[in-house]
Amino acid sequence: MIVARASTEQPGQGIIGAVATQVQQAVPGSDSEAVDYPATLQNYQSSEASGVVAMTKLIQDYTARCPNSKIALMGYSQGAQVAGDVICGTTSNGFTATQPLDAALTKNIVAMIQMGDPTHVPGLTQNVGSSQNAGVFPRVNAAGCTTASAIAQSYCDNGDTFCDSGNSIATHLSYVNEFGTQAAQFVISKVN
Repeated sequence: MIVARASTEQPGQGIIGAVATQVQQAVPGSDSEAVDYPATLQNYQSSEASGVVAMTKLIQDYTARCPNSKIALMGYSQGAQVAGDVICGTTSNGFTATQPLDAALTKNIVAMIQMGDPTHVPGLTQNVGSSQNAGVFPRVNAAGCTTASAIAQSYCDNGDTFCDSGNSIATHLSYVNEFGTQAAQFVISKVN
């Protein structure tokens, strides 16, 4: 698993690392690695772009070492945007556009978990939760994400400050507690 933490969390896997731990406990031989990127709110666009580059490199390196491996991507908040931009390409206003991950690499990606994704777009089949609004940086073109819908779950609830353009930080911080086990079970189902 490749895990991208939320903005302002200390380096490592952050709160979504608890979901990766659940998967590791259920899937013998599995491991996880944190994306090394700034995860800052200041210079957010640059930080997020660095995360996209770093996660892409981890995928490239891992598939080169283990070409038949199964990879799950996980991200929380800014980290969720990173994971989504790697798979779907970057299409949000104010961000440098990127292409979706090359098909030669996506064949190894079996699951993607996003929690509190600021690029959330309502109405996508991978959406889980009560949100009906777009995030603060909605994708202009979500077509790249529709191809990933079978392997993705994006958790966002009504009122979330970032993924629902609401005003509740508490909601934004609740996803591991509310959906962590469900997310882990989704990843486990895709790995097995």
